[in-house]
Amino acid sequence: MPEAGAQQSQSLPRILLALTCLIIGLTFALPFQLVPEGAMTNLSPEAMNVYACTAWAGWAHFVFAYRGQGGALTAVRDAYRSQRLLIYLVILVGSFLVLAAMRYVIGTAIFGALVWVYFIDHFLKAEKFFASPKAVPEPILKRWLNSYQPILTFGWLTVVLLDMGEISQYRWIMWGVSVAIAVLILATGGWKDLLTGDKRGTLLSLFFVAEAAVWGTLSYKNIPVFLAGVYIFHIAFGSYYHYLGSYFVGNARMKKRDIWLLPITILLINGGILALGYFVANYPSMAWLEIVLGVKWFTLWVGMHLVASDVFPLVKKWGKSAPTPA
Repeated sequence: MPEAGAQQSQSLPRILLALTCLIIGLTFALPFQLVPEGAMTNLSPEAMNVYACTAWAGWAHFVFAYRGQGGALTAVRDAYRSQRLLIYLVILVGSFLVLAAMRYVIGTAIFGALVWVYFIDHFLKAEKFFASPKAVPEPILKRWLNSYQPILTFGWLTVVLLDMGEISQYRWIMWGVSVAIAVLILATGGWKDLLTGDKRGTLLSLFFVAEAAVWGTLSYKNIPVFLAGVYIFHIAFGSYYHYLGSYFVGNARMKKRDIWLLPITILLINGGILALGYFVANYPSMAWLEIVLGVKWFTLWVGMHLVASDVFPLVKKWGKSAPTPA
């Protein structure tokens, strides 16, 4: 329960939870396949539908995010405006090349897992901003240290669900690591957080540890498709909660009428990208867009979005502390 006098987040968490559950349930139950079978290994057709919709809705989210960041950079009209835009574009291109190289070297599975662990930090940062737009941004290192609990535990859950290093073969190690992580969380502030009600992700972190213990124990039944589906549900839930939250907050905080942030516009852009993604997945003539809207490439663009979100505040400040050229 929120404290007396506390201001409710403009992202309306209860509505987000309801809509997120509904969207995931309906996309899982679709009576037809959105993507041809075999597009991604170890995924059932139902989980593949959930992931495909998450990816295409993600691209709609990226469109709004890049539009907002670009608009914020062009709105600052001073002598460094052009430099900021150029620096931002160079960083985006450079990030794409670096991330694409990483994906090629370490493989799509490990790359995707790292991206989704990185997403936890982005999610927590966004939730803090949604709750209080005037909150002072923390330095990146400090923010990561403060949010290590869900990052660490989701990373451990990823290892278990994807059976990295065949961890399922080592039941005592899996159990021991789960216990050690839970003790570490409780001993480094988690117990205090639970007592005081401080929202630092302790409850979610312990939930991830419990899941790792449960799913890891079941892995001996040799059900990799089921476990991969559980992983996809986590990705979809966090993603949709984040997407929808950004739309609600953007609409609530717009100072003047912005056609981009109207519900009908948001629905049209999401629907249009979903339709385009479906055509890319199912029609060879659209294969040239595979690297953009192909579901196998989604984590690359998620990584791009995360990097852009972290460097944007730094780019926006570029030149503000320097004397204005004569």
